[in-house]
Amino acid sequence: MHNIEAAAGGVVAADTQKSVEAVDQAVLNLANLCASIVEVSKASRLPISTAQRALASTGASLTSLIATRAEMSDATRELTAIQRKSNLRETGFGCPGGFPESGHACLLYTSPSPRD
Repeated sequence: MHNIEAAAGGVVAADTQKSVEAVDQAVLNLANLCASIVEVSKASRLPISTAQRALASTGASLTSLIATRAEMSDATRELTAIQRKSNLRETGFGCPGGFPESGHACLLYTSPSPRD
């Protein structure tokens, strides 16, 4: 069994929550930028090729961020697995935004002890 200080577990949980929120915000921002490029190109009656490279680069960045989000989900599951093998297995630190509070994809969160 791993012995993790509760305060340290809380720091990891908070940092993970902030990281997930930052990635989610970046995904939203890039998705909006893709839409803005198309909207401005259309409103300005630019030839389709004029903004295509900018749109393609922004789209590629969005795809990379979506992959990063999947990696954050994997990291969250790994951290949860570590917690379950520790003295903090019954400690709830909450979930990053967008993650269900089921314990499957939730950082450092498990259901309450059956003794409670």
